[in-house]
Amino acid sequence: MPMLKFVELVFLTWALYSCIGWIWETGLSIVVRRRFVDRGVLIGPLCPIYGFGALLVLVLLHDVNNPVALFLSSGVVACTLEYVSSYVIERLHHVRLWDYTNKPFNINGRVYLNGFIAFGAGATLVKLFVQPWFMGMISQWSPTVLNVISGCIAVLLAVDASLTAASSWSFDTRLKRISEDVNKLHAEQVANLDHRVVAANERFEERRQTMLDTHIAHTLNWQQRRLMQAFPGMRSVRDNTIVDQLRERMEARRSRRDHADGQDAR
Repeated sequence: MPMLKFVELVFLTWALYSCIGWIWETGLSIVVRRRFVDRGVLIGPLCPIYGFGALLVLVLLHDVNNPVALFLSSGVVACTLEYVSSYVIERLHHVRLWDYTNKPFNINGRVYLNGFIAFGAGATLVKLFVQPWFMGMISQWSPTVLNVISGCIAVLLAVDASLTAASSWSFDTRLKRISEDVNKLHAEQVANLDHRVVAANERFEERRQTMLDTHIAHTLNWQQRRLMQAFPGMRSVRDNTIVDQLRERMEARRSRRDHADGQDAR
């Protein structure tokens, strides 16, 4: 097989399962949260970790065909990838995109039992049924069709990855700035406390909300706001509460908009 065709087949396999992963994650979010939330790390409909997980299973377990052995082995491979990915993202960006600390049978909040079962079952279906069908379909494409489709997806992915990477590198810095502003405001409030403690706390809360609203609108970009909504378990290593504070204000703003739209509709 020519090298170019081999690379294109691997790339399209990765893209297929990344897209299926996005559909699974977003569909599950719709069922659980009862509204659409784009669960992808990238702007496009892809969850790369699913694509890499599928490739690892197909390569490492290519000679495993027993369903039970495949299920168990796939679960181990997928959870290992998820654990390593969580650790690397946290080390690079000082942010945890998912946190399973409150889930049963978790390992350091990075993986847990339900994920093992879901990934094991999914990978078993991929290896035994989906991948043979996909390879059979692609084998019928002409080299030109294969080149065009692979090239278009690769260009779009490169643009998407560049935008996402730029946004991710600045995310921690912006969260740090917001956290410092909120803490500074709290310190000022404590320093200026008068005997009317309740009134002082109310003034602080109003100013805190106004400050958070300003940072949401002007400090965070669209991609960063989307990631905070897409990953409810996201945590900042530098300040464990700032993401929750920002997400709370974003939800409050969304509720006010929904209420106002409902009033207008009447």
